[in-house]
Amino acid sequence: MNRPLFRKRFSYRKMLFLLALSLMVAVAVYFYVLSIQIQKRFESRKWSVPSRVFSSTVPVYPGLKISLSRVRGMLELRRYREVAREPLGAGEFRSSKGSLSVHLREFRFPGSSLPPRQVQLDFERETLVRIQGQGGELAFLEIEPLEIARLFGPARESRLLINVKQLQPDLVRAVLSIEDHRFHEHRGMDFWSILRALWVDLRAGRVVEGGSTITQQLVKNYFLEPERRLKRKLMEASMALVIEVLYDKDEILEMYLNEIYLGQRGSVAIHGMGEAARVYFGRNVEDLTLAESATLAGMIRAPNHYSPIDRPEASRDRRNRVLRRMLDLEWISSQAYEKARNEPLRTTDSSLTVNPAPYYVDYVRQQLHELYPPEVLASEGLTIYTSLHPEMALAAETAVQEGLRELERERPALEAETGEGPLQAALIAVHLKTGAVLAMVGGRHYGESSFNRAIHASRQPGSAIKPFVYLCGLDRFSAVSWLDDSPTNFPVGGVDWWPRNHDDRYRGRVMVRQALEESLNVPTVQLAVQVRIENIVELLRSLGVQSKLEPLPSLALGAFEVTPLELASAYATLGNEGQKPFLLSLREVVSERGEVQRRSSVDLASVTTPARAYIITDFLQGVMERGTGKTVKRFVTDLSCAGKTGTTSDYRDSWFVGYTTDLLVLVWIGFDDNRPTHLTGASGAGRLWARFVNEVRPWIHSQPFRMVPGVVQRIICTATGQLATVACREKRIEVFLSEHVPEEYCTVHGRQ
Repeated sequence: MNRPLFRKRFSYRKMLFLLALSLMVAVAVYFYVLSIQIQKRFESRKWSVPSRVFSSTVPVYPGLKISLSRVRGMLELRRYREVAREPLGAGEFRSSKGSLSVHLREFRFPGSSLPPRQVQLDFERETLVRIQGQGGELAFLEIEPLEIARLFGPARESRLLINVKQLQPDLVRAVLSIEDHRFHEHRGMDFWSILRALWVDLRAGRVVEGGSTITQQLVKNYFLEPERRLKRKLMEASMALVIEVLYDKDEILEMYLNEIYLGQRGSVAIHGMGEAARVYFGRNVEDLTLAESATLAGMIRAPNHYSPIDRPEASRDRRNRVLRRMLDLEWISSQAYEKARNEPLRTTDSSLTVNPAPYYVDYVRQQLHELYPPEVLASEGLTIYTSLHPEMALAAETAVQEGLRELERERPALEAETGEGPLQAALIAVHLKTGAVLAMVGGRHYGESSFNRAIHASRQPGSAIKPFVYLCGLDRFSAVSWLDDSPTNFPVGGVDWWPRNHDDRYRGRVMVRQALEESLNVPTVQLAVQVRIENIVELLRSLGVQSKLEPLPSLALGAFEVTPLELASAYATLGNEGQKPFLLSLREVVSERGEVQRRSSVDLASVTTPARAYIITDFLQGVMERGTGKTVKRFVTDLSCAGKTGTTSDYRDSWFVGYTTDLLVLVWIGFDDNRPTHLTGASGAGRLWARFVNEVRPWIHSQPFRMVPGVVQRIICTATGQLATVACREKRIEVFLSEHVPEEYCTVHGRQ
């Protein structure tokens, strides 16, 4: 035997063995490192999920004064579809004369849920008279919240995460049939599919079919850049094999169905089946029909080309191809196939969210940015619940826009000239008992000016501040106390200041009630000076007015600046029996896992007694019945309400604040550059106030203002303010604090 030759062969084998061993070790290390990277990535946050902002729910119940058409509009706003056939699918409704049937979707978001149910609502004479559920009549029904905003990151990806266990088998089968029908048989790479695709492509002379598995597509979409290089393909295959070892098939499918890109809506990218089901069909993913499931599965290959909204014909053809594939695989019956392929392509409105209150959303966003970094809001899938009432919000936008146009038609001088800003308005609606801000409009048109005048515009309140002057004076004055209404000067900074009444008339002597009801300036200043301006400043501070206040006599006429939100907060105290409610817009912030991170509860602070608040409210009812607000009351004749006009010098600002037992609404009108509007509080803001209040009547549950302990009634002589006798010709019932009840009978007409 030739020993040198043997040794040479042995050394070659040893080298080959060592080389192979080294290669195996290198491959093992490579796959180990790859597995560590994949696990680390998947164990961290997988996706950037925008925060979602929701309105409050809206209750409906038998006896509610609401029309069928209005309820239909509420459903359409929430992207329900009207259909003509039964049975109804989730997110669909059908209306006929006097009744409306609806299959309410399940509302399931962190921190809040509403069950799915089918109900029938019956109407008579613009009133909801009956709600019939499957188990009998219902006394109450909540309409789901409206999504009003999403807080996106830079990539503007919109995604609604789903669990694979939520899915109907039809959706899973539709996706697998067209993308990877051997998904449950391979281990990340399907060589038969690759060979088949290669053969089809060679016969066609172009790429018409891919051989990638769902696992490979997940790797490509989630980990790798979209480039056609051998290195990337090898990496894709390697990572697919590792993922198949680390995760089971359901986990892989769930990640894939949450990751896939499914089209563009404006500047927003739709990702995942959960979001696509909502955007294209207005359904929760578990409620999709077979045809809808096939439509979404067919979009995966070219989402924008097969969009059911933008390209319905192409989408329908692609859907039918998916259905045919499912039939060929014997995953559906021929009957199901025929029914689905003949189903019309019904889609929802293409917009992602309906924002009836852009100024309100900005207000909430401002509060959120004080609590969370922008990257958290944009990526961690927070669910934010607000106090917004969506129907009131839409009515507020309409009242402002249509009301201003009507004023401009009637008064052409109000229309802006070239280079001038248009007439603007702000509106705030507050639930008095809770302080919930139900609606907010900060300008005429958000698209033209996003400046929120409701919270940022500092304007003089004018006569709208007077109720608080009189509130401060209730310790010394009653409704029948006399005030001097004669030309009077007051020294201010070494200069005489002469207040004037709005009509330049002076009545000599007037009672307190008349002075406030007719908004007389001179007697108001007289009262303010007697109770000391410093006390009025202190009261305004306790009511939440943070703007600069100087203790000057002109303060009694609103000669200082305040924001509409501050003034609304102050008036809410009067309407809530002296309890100042903390104005609430951001109710709750819930994490993606359902943990409540922030919650705002009703918070009240006692500012004045219920008796004093009631007395001022009674005065303000007189404003509406006999005083400066009587022209506004004509538009809401059957509504028990209190209110006050506000007009500043030179008619630069027009204010109206009115409230019922449960709702306060403030309206301001003016120009941004302080040009005169020549509108009084009643002729300008009062018109918009009445327009809005009439539009939201179904949501106002007003009762007569209830007299509280500490207030007593007496019949007085209107000529003297003293207790009336039988000889007094003109009498009226007046309210008094129990400690300030008059004791003298009329000395003019005598006691008979």
